[in-house]
Amino acid sequence: MSLWIIFFVIFVALAFEYINGFHDTANSIATVVGTKVLTPRQAIALAAITNLIGALAGHAVAKTVSSGLVDSQFISPLVIACALLGGITWNLITWWFGLPSSSTHALVGGICGAAFASAHNNPKAIIWSVEKMKDGKMVMEGVLHKVIMPMITSPIIGFVGGFVIMGFFYLILRNARPRFINRFFGKAQIASAAYMGFAHGLADAQKTMGVITLALVTATAAGSFQTLPNWCSFLKMDKTQHAEEAIMILQEKAPDAAKISEAAAILESEAAMLKNGEFREAFFTLAATAYTEAGKESDAVRTMAAAKQTHDDLLAKEAERLMPKIPLIGKMVAAKFTDWKKTLQQEMDAATAAGKPTLATAAKKVDGLSPDVPAWIKIICALTMAAGTAAGGWKIIKTLGHKMVKLHPVHGFAAETTAATLLAVTGSLGMTVSTTHSITTAIMGVGCAKRFNALNLSLIERIIWAWVLTLPAAAIVGYLMVKLFQLFGWLP
Repeated sequence: MSLWIIFFVIFVALAFEYINGFHDTANSIATVVGTKVLTPRQAIALAAITNLIGALAGHAVAKTVSSGLVDSQFISPLVIACALLGGITWNLITWWFGLPSSSTHALVGGICGAAFASAHNNPKAIIWSVEKMKDGKMVMEGVLHKVIMPMITSPIIGFVGGFVIMGFFYLILRNARPRFINRFFGKAQIASAAYMGFAHGLADAQKTMGVITLALVTATAAGSFQTLPNWCSFLKMDKTQHAEEAIMILQEKAPDAAKISEAAAILESEAAMLKNGEFREAFFTLAATAYTEAGKESDAVRTMAAAKQTHDDLLAKEAERLMPKIPLIGKMVAAKFTDWKKTLQQEMDAATAAGKPTLATAAKKVDGLSPDVPAWIKIICALTMAAGTAAGGWKIIKTLGHKMVKLHPVHGFAAETTAATLLAVTGSLGMTVSTTHSITTAIMGVGCAKRFNALNLSLIERIIWAWVLTLPAAAIVGYLMVKLFQLFGWLP
C-alpha cells in the first residue's frame, strides 16, 4: 500500500474534523450567542479551548468507532476515505441550508455504507448486534446498541431533561426579579457553555480519532508498514502483521501443540516490544493461555506474570492522573482497563459451557481489541476541531440560537447543562451520541417549558427530517464512493 494513500486518508479525516468544528460546534455555542451572554467571537474562542480539553480527556468513543461498528476484514484505508467523503458531503449540504444535522451519524452512515459496498453487498460487513464480555458482564454492542438506540433515546432524554430542569427553575425562581435572574444566569451560562464545549470535544473529536486509528491498524496488520521510512514510524500501530498471523493460528479449528507454542512465542515477543498498554497485557495473557494449552506451564507462568505486571502498571499510572479526580467529570474521563486474565477466563468458561473451542474463543476476543488512540492523533484531531470551531458556523448558530425559540440566559443555562451532561455520560460509555440531537432537543424542552407555542414547529419539522435522513444519506454517498473507486480499479 502506498504511503500517499495513508496520508490521503488522514487528510480527508482531518477535513471531516474541521467541518465538524464549524458544523457541530455551532450547535454547542448557539445558546450562549442567542442569549447575548457572549459575542460570537468570544463564544467561538471559549468553545475552541474547551473542545480541545474535552478531546484530550478520553477515548471511549474513539475505540467504539475504531472497532465496534463494521467488520475490519472489509475495511481498508481507501474504504475509510470513501466513508469520510460520505459524511463530509452530507455535512456540507445541511450546513449550507443552516440545518443542525448530526456529524456523528453522517460519519457512522458513511462507514456502514462504505463497508457494505466493500463487502460486495454482504450484510455481515456491518456489526448490527453482538454480545461481548466486558468487565465480567455480558454487554450488547454494535450499530444497533451503540448508534441506533442512542439516536432514538438521546433526543428524548434531552427534551425531557430540558423541560424538567427549566420547569424546576420556573418553580424556584417564580418570585425572583427578572433583572436578578438575567444577571445571575448570564454569568452561570459562561460555565455551562464551557461545560458544553468540553462535552462536545469528549464526544465528537474522538470519532475522527477512531477513524484514523482504524485506518492505521488496518494498514499495520496487513503488513503495509513493513518498509516504512524511519520518519514515518509514528504511523505504526501495536497490532503488527506477525501478531495478527499468530492470533489467526490460535483461531484455527485444531492447531497442533507445536503451532500453538510457536504462536504463543510470537505473541510474547510482540508484547515485550510494546509500551505499557492494553495490547501488551492482552498479548501476554493470550500467550500464557496458549502455552498452557500446549503443555508449557513454566512459559505460561512467566507470561502471565508479565501480563499482571502490565495491568498493575496501567492502574498505577491512571491513579496518578489529575483529571479522574475532578468532581462531576472525573468518572467520565477515567480510563477503564480490562483485566485480561479474568476476561479470557470468563470467555473460555462460556465457550466450554457452549461446547466451543476455548483457545479459539480467547484468540477471537483478543483479535477484536481496538488499540489505544496514540497521543499524536488525539492532539492533531483536537487542534483541527478547534480550528474549525474558530472558523464559526453562523448559519447554524442563527437557526438554534434565534429562529427555533427565543432564549434568555436561564433557558440557555438549562439547555446547555442538560445536553452537556448527556454527552459527557454517553461519551464516557463509548456511545456515539450526537451533539446536535442533544442540544437541539434540550432547547426544544426548554422552549416547551416556557410555553408550547414558543417553538417554531415548521423549522423543527425540517430539522427532524434532516436527522432521519442523515444515516441513510451518508451511507448512500459512502456506498457510491466505494463503487466509483471499484470502477476505476482502485478498490477490489
